[in-house]
Amino acid sequence: MRRRTNKVAWGPIYAGLGLLIVLLVVGVWALFETKSVSAEKEQRRAAAQAEAVHIGERIQEALLHNAEALEAFAVYLGLHTEMQRPEFEAYARRTFLKRPEFKLVAIAPDLVIRDVFPLEGNQAAIGLDYSLQPDQLKAVLRATQSSETVIAGPVDLVQGGTALIARRAVHTTQRGGFGSNLWGIVNLVMDMDYILEMSGAFNPDYDIAIRGKDAMGATGGTILGSPSVFAKDAIRVDINLPEGSWRLALIPTEGWELPLSYVMPMRLTFLAIWAALLAIGMGGVRLIQLNTRAMSMLGAAIDSIDDGFAYYDADDRLVICNDTYRHFYHKMAPIIRPGRKFETMMREGLALGQFAVEEGQEEAFLKERLAARRKGGGVVEQRLEDGRWLKIAESRTPDGGYVGFRVDITELKNAQEAAERANVAKSEFLDVMSHELRTPLTVVLGGTPFLCKPELLPASQKMFRTLDDEAASREDVKREVEALLGSLKNLAGKVERSAKHLLTLINDVLDYSKIDAGRMNMRLEPLDAAEVVDELVEEYLPKAAARGLTLNANVVAQPVMADKYRLRQVLINMIGNAIKFTEQGGITITSDVINAELRIKVTDTGCGIPEDRLATVFDMFTQVDSSSTRKAGGTGLGMAISKKIVDMHGGQISVESHIGEGTSFIFTVPKATAADLAAAEDGEIMEAAAG
Repeated sequence: MRRRTNKVAWGPIYAGLGLLIVLLVVGVWALFETKSVSAEKEQRRAAAQAEAVHIGERIQEALLHNAEALEAFAVYLGLHTEMQRPEFEAYARRTFLKRPEFKLVAIAPDLVIRDVFPLEGNQAAIGLDYSLQPDQLKAVLRATQSSETVIAGPVDLVQGGTALIARRAVHTTQRGGFGSNLWGIVNLVMDMDYILEMSGAFNPDYDIAIRGKDAMGATGGTILGSPSVFAKDAIRVDINLPEGSWRLALIPTEGWELPLSYVMPMRLTFLAIWAALLAIGMGGVRLIQLNTRAMSMLGAAIDSIDDGFAYYDADDRLVICNDTYRHFYHKMAPIIRPGRKFETMMREGLALGQFAVEEGQEEAFLKERLAARRKGGGVVEQRLEDGRWLKIAESRTPDGGYVGFRVDITELKNAQEAAERANVAKSEFLDVMSHELRTPLTVVLGGTPFLCKPELLPASQKMFRTLDDEAASREDVKREVEALLGSLKNLAGKVERSAKHLLTLINDVLDYSKIDAGRMNMRLEPLDAAEVVDELVEEYLPKAAARGLTLNANVVAQPVMADKYRLRQVLINMIGNAIKFTEQGGITITSDVINAELRIKVTDTGCGIPEDRLATVFDMFTQVDSSSTRKAGGTGLGMAISKKIVDMHGGQISVESHIGEGTSFIFTVPKATAADLAAAEDGEIMEAAAG
């Protein structure tokens, strides 16, 4: 039963494979036969082209050679117009008689034939007046008007037969050497059949036709063969004459199509190949059938693994991997294919930016990774370009391959890095706090003994000496008392400022602790943001003026839903920082309304914040300069608290800065709606808590 089930399941595969082999062999056969036939046709056409060019060149060479000889004779005759027959016969004999295509040469002063060579058999041509021969006059006049040799024909000769006639005008120089006069013409009659035969135009393997009677080219009448040759897919070659041309067309006698005997051996060969492939394919399918079950079970087991899995053979070529493995390396997933070497894929992955490697360190990274792999595996941590971390565990198999797992440890690494950053921030915070607390405590502890025992003050001792001096006047005593009171007042002022600074530090820590623990509540009510800003400008204006700075505000009168105390706290942090870090120029507070929010911007002309520190401005315990020698004090919690407060209001906070140009802190608070204003009139207050 099981065998029958397997047979039914694999039956379509066997049938499909057989069909595939048939289609493959037929397709390759059709392509091969098409290419072979096409190549053979092209070869035959190339041979025909070469034959046509060869025939055309031979005809052209024969005609041009005779034309050159005739041109030389015309020049000679122009200088010897009184040439007598013996001289004419001698010139013609040594020049033309040796040419097998030569029939006769004639001279015709005033277009009347005066003499011919050879004379025998051609006596009828003497005295022929071309002006009385309409069928030849046009060609004769064309020769007299041309500076080249004009070939006409085929022409019916008066003495019988047909031939080609080459004509050349003869000119004599006028007296004085200027200009020339037409003396007449010279004719060279050539055996056309001999020229065509000598050129191969009667080749039995080809049907050849030539048109261009009287050198009229493609528009002339047919000289040789059937005009139908030109209507077929013929090879065409132009035969250039001294003036005008002929057009030769050539096709194989049997046409361009190949006989069946040419393709039959190929078809029988492919039939044998199909039978062999069919036998091999069916045997291969049987082996695949036996192996498929085991492979499918292995694949299912691998795909069920939550981590990335891959197996490489002894040549370090990928054999199998699961989808999780490809998912981890998503950029190079298309190139992760069985059969590809590990090193090749790593190099391509580096080129695609799959790994978090600094520019220029790619080769070092690859070298280190391959070295760890060659050691036989182990555990490696690897960071990807998207910020994820993988833990790679690899080991060698008995056959020399590699089996490896990829485990996503991103959360663990992020927690570890966050803990390390928090530890560093805490250490920096403790360093800052130790300095911030030590300074005011030193002032308090240093001044308290004098307040407890004012007699220890130098001013008190001086006053006592004045009182003991009987000669001292009331004015002297009064002056010493005032000096003592001034010293006490100055000392008390230092103690008060230091105590307030301590209170601010403690409040910052307590506020952040409340917000972080979700225990800070706010009373949201409609407020005029412009009034809050104006109050703070008035409060901080003396402090800014004391540093030689300007402090201006241009905030629109817009009701917002906010906790007044916390809104002031955010603005105080921003204005205080701006004054603290600005040496010259000033601070400007502006606002604009964007949709349902009021955006407030505090801009200074201070030193600016380095670009690499902008991302940490709102982190807790963070300062641009956290060293103990920094100019400005503070816990580093101010902007972190401000961000939390803005978040609790449902707004957003950001910073823009350029070194040496200044910094802008921007935050938004929601506008008060009509419903909010109505609720406030009814005494309703909205509560908000940190969460």
